[in-house]
Amino acid sequence: MFFRFARCEEEANLKVEEAPVAAPEAVPEPVPAPAPVTLKSLSADEIESLKSEIIAEAVTKIAGEEGEKLADFLEPEIITAPYDPRFPNRNQARHCFVRFNEFFKCAHERGEEHARCQFYKKAYLGLCPSEWIDAWTELREKALWTGKY
Repeated sequence: MFFRFARCEEEANLKVEEAPVAAPEAVPEPVPAPAPVTLKSLSADEIESLKSEIIAEAVTKIAGEEGEKLADFLEPEIITAPYDPRFPNRNQARHCFVRFNEFFKCAHERGEEHARCQFYKKAYLGLCPSEWIDAWTELREKALWTGKY
């Protein structure tokens, strides 16, 4: 306990006035909590409406109010090509060019839906800048492409 000693006589003679204590206010009686709602106590229609509310809330969280976030889920995943010892350098321009040509060669020999052709397509889409792909595709359409396929 901390005691304060008076430094002078004036402080010793000071009277401490006590604040009047207010009468305690009446405390309201606690209201009993309502009985908890369980799934067993709900009707089938109420359960279905509750399910639809929960689903709507989850869809809104995922897709946004007007579906603006939904495009993020629908965009295809771009996976880059695995390491190829033919292209050990940091500059992957030649790798891109070869994969682009390999895809059209494979598509000519086996069809575009073949698994190996899809691998080449994913590889060149992951490696090549879109401007190059557009320019090369345009050259292929005009029959000015230097490749055989």
